[in-house]
Amino acid sequence: MIKVTAIETGKARMKTAQRTGRDDRGAIGRKLDIFRDRDWVEPLPILCFLIEHPEGRFLVDTGDTWRNSVPGYLPGWNPFYKQVSIKVAPHEEIGPRLLAMGIDPAEVGTVILTHFHHDHTGGLDHFPHSRIIGPRANFAVSTGVKGMMMGCLPQRWPVWLAPELVEMDGSALGPFPASHPITSDGRIVLVPTPGHAIGHVSVIVRADDATYFLAGDATYSQANLLAEKTDGVTNDPATALATLKAIKRFAASEPTVLLPAHDPEGPARLAGRETLL
Repeated sequence: MIKVTAIETGKARMKTAQRTGRDDRGAIGRKLDIFRDRDWVEPLPILCFLIEHPEGRFLVDTGDTWRNSVPGYLPGWNPFYKQVSIKVAPHEEIGPRLLAMGIDPAEVGTVILTHFHHDHTGGLDHFPHSRIIGPRANFAVSTGVKGMMMGCLPQRWPVWLAPELVEMDGSALGPFPASHPITSDGRIVLVPTPGHAIGHVSVIVRADDATYFLAGDATYSQANLLAEKTDGVTNDPATALATLKAIKRFAASEPTVLLPAHDPEGPARLAGRETLL
């Protein structure tokens, strides 16, 4: 039996122009819109997803850390961090959340990162004994100064971090041109969903009761996906839009529950097995 559980690790706030970019704006224009925007969206959850599978426990993304509240943790020279607000209490980090569920983080055999942005890697410290998998293409743009400019904090990653970097080297899966199986039965598989970030991937979980699409930040909400509205962060709006259309085509081919990392309605859809189309 395969089970998927949503785990909230604090809250994030962003500008309205970040959640939904204007269709007529390119990459640079969208960034300017975020800085000019005076409106903030409601606090959004920072979600991780635990997959319990016959081959072990798999965690998709690790959320963020309470250390965001410590002066100097976020690089002050990058003005983007003033356009978002992360609030995580110590007990809201993924490690304490798992312990409250009766699961030692050391019992999580594999951590899968959809991408390396700080609100997806902030909980890595809790998994020194786990296999860490991430997309090679995204890792390549997440290190050094370039990574720090793009919303990553490589200088805050654990010193022991040596992720297993994977390629999308498997066969096509529906509308996705390639894939990468995680489990031997092929019921947990990565597919490329670039747009929010270069090399971003999503995780498809084919359970007995439904297919679950753990979308990371491929979209911030199901509503935006259905409306084919891309975010303000993307440096490639056309690719981001193509990804949304691919996800919709996939969901039209089999009953699929969409689970982005910041959709407040996601956990309820998961509990009710509410499919996308």
